[in-house]
Amino acid sequence: MRKGEAASAPGPMQGIKVLDIGTMIAAPLAGGVLADQGAEVIKVETPGLGDLMRYVGANCNGVGAMYQNVNRGKRSIALDLKTQEGVEVLHRLVEGVDVVIHNFRPGVAERLHADYATLSALNPQLVYLSVTGFGHEGPMSQKAAYDNVVQTFAGVAMSQTDPRVGEPSQYQQLFADKLTAHTACQAVTAALFARERGAGGQHVQLAMVDAVASFLWMDKAGTAQFKSADANLGLQASADPRLIKFKNGYAQAAPVSDSDFHGWCAAFGVDSSDPRVATLVDRASNNEVVKDISNQILENALELDVDETLARLEAADVPCAKAFVLHELPDHPQIQANGLFVETEHPLAGPMVEPQNPVHFSKTPSGCGSPSPALGADTTAILSELGYSEQDIARLREGTVVS
Repeated sequence: MRKGEAASAPGPMQGIKVLDIGTMIAAPLAGGVLADQGAEVIKVETPGLGDLMRYVGANCNGVGAMYQNVNRGKRSIALDLKTQEGVEVLHRLVEGVDVVIHNFRPGVAERLHADYATLSALNPQLVYLSVTGFGHEGPMSQKAAYDNVVQTFAGVAMSQTDPRVGEPSQYQQLFADKLTAHTACQAVTAALFARERGAGGQHVQLAMVDAVASFLWMDKAGTAQFKSADANLGLQASADPRLIKFKNGYAQAAPVSDSDFHGWCAAFGVDSSDPRVATLVDRASNNEVVKDISNQILENALELDVDETLARLEAADVPCAKAFVLHELPDHPQIQANGLFVETEHPLAGPMVEPQNPVHFSKTPSGCGSPSPALGADTTAILSELGYSEQDIARLREGTVVS
């Protein structure tokens, strides 16, 4: 594992300035990815409390792990957008940035004078990203939306039905937030690319439910893709989605091709000579036979050693992997070879292990941004850069417009 020397790498987004006025994860994580890739990101937070993500999840000496991962590499200004002077500061900031991102409910940005119409009038080249839970319009647009609620509505729970018990389940992680954030980040870079080609600034809208539903659709929609009554589910059981439980661990395999399938069966001591499962076409027509074989493999696995069986699968070139606990990955030889994790030092939390940006750019390497900022840590510096005098800044502090 490397030290966090990549934190100072310029990155492909060097020179792009982003103003993050969002909260929690869905929009701010998009800004965090852009910061990892070299953008200068200023995070606007409410004086006194700041982003609620500062207080959620694991923490060390007051530093939240999730806040650090979402907001590393950013600068923080504590600014009250509910005051006229706070809005004036915001507008001066907007004049000098390329991107504004937020995840307010529809109508909130307008009340804060931070909507696209207002800000684009100040900066016509602005790329303005607004993320909502259910959509910018429509009967559910005003509903509050958090990750688990979005997962349920957008089809995650029902697409994750456990075949053994028939009960739906959800991802035990912030799946919708993270997926939305990475979709948002790609959308921002696409809009910036379009601007470079002469399109100018634009409003980029993204609903969390849309990001999740479109992500699930390809392999989880079943026959809903087709309007024809002739549609059928096709091959289902060849690559059993269930984890394989061994006597001493868990693993997974993906026997898709003919050689995969027969190597999979042989590794578990299961006969696959039945002509009904000889080829992919045969298996597609005999799902129940394949299901029976899968069940036999799962039963045999209970008496087998996970590492020995994986060795047999690998010898047959069957795609497979052992199930690891997440905290084991930084020490795994493959992940170390990938260079994903780096050791960083936070001034309050001390030494940390973090994944740096997973994308490798050959000419503009990205990295792992500087430590997440304390609330308002850069307020004075940012205001000074905007042309505010020491007296102006003192007055704003006295009026609790900034902190």
